[in-house]
Amino acid sequence: MNKKINSTAEAAADIADDYLEKITKYEIFRQEANHVREKDKKLIRDLFKSFSHSDLMVGIGFQRAYGSIISGDYFDLFKLSDNNFLFVFADISGHGLPAYTTLIRLRSAVILAVKEMEGIHERTGIIDYAYLIKSIAMKFTDIMDMSNSNDFASVNFVFVEDRNGSLKLRFFNRSMLFPIIVRRGKDGIQSFDLNNKYDIWKPEKGYLLGSDIKNLISLESYYHTPECCFEIFQGDMIFFFTDGITEAFDFETEKKQYGEERLQQKLIELCDFPPQLVINSIFDSVYEYIGKHEYQKDDMTAVLIDLPVRQ
Repeated sequence: MNKKINSTAEAAADIADDYLEKITKYEIFRQEANHVREKDKKLIRDLFKSFSHSDLMVGIGFQRAYGSIISGDYFDLFKLSDNNFLFVFADISGHGLPAYTTLIRLRSAVILAVKEMEGIHERTGIIDYAYLIKSIAMKFTDIMDMSNSNDFASVNFVFVEDRNGSLKLRFFNRSMLFPIIVRRGKDGIQSFDLNNKYDIWKPEKGYLLGSDIKNLISLESYYHTPECCFEIFQGDMIFFFTDGITEAFDFETEKKQYGEERLQQKLIELCDFPPQLVINSIFDSVYEYIGKHEYQKDDMTAVLIDLPVRQ
């Protein structure tokens, strides 16, 4: 009898130790993920200070899907050797560790391609943006091929050119959401959801990045990424976001999405507030819409670049 009790006690102790070890590993992993994200935020804010717009401000928000330790959403900013910038904003398929693994593969492809382009620029004095994007796509797809991965990435590659009075945004979009622009001027407030067509804008996109997509279409079609441009001025703010925000469902019927129209209206209402407050308010609005944090089924990420109206 005593042996059976001792055996049961030992088994319970082993289970408790195993459970404690898993909790400890989870906490370490969570802290490391948070540390990486905080470094990302600081990096982007520091890099944006390199622009001549000394009063340019940046707000950043991210929230993982409920229960996930790490996010599959990704953003990064690279200063290029021609003194312009490449802003990368991506949404990776899936959640958690598999999505984060694909994220690392994408980031590696971008870093390798940018480094390679620096060498070309040193020799020729030229940076070919279309060539750089194709190089990133090829490197990422090769990595996914070699990993036998079925995952994919939707990515917005945005080259930011400082024009001493405006910023020219050159988009090379691979099936990612375009940002929303709010323009504050003497004639009032205008807004442009760049996912829609306007007289001054036509959104164009390439295919998702991934091995499975490449195998379904011709290589020429897969590696082609159309370019479209939009210029922003002092008084504009540009809001990059993932579909975790707009595709959040309401808690009453679970059939209606938060949507781009609601998001666009919210940005107009909040456009005079500091960018971080704007993002925090939008996230609060999404949580109010879905009912509880526990109902968040997708990662939410947003970056707001604000060129405030000069007083």
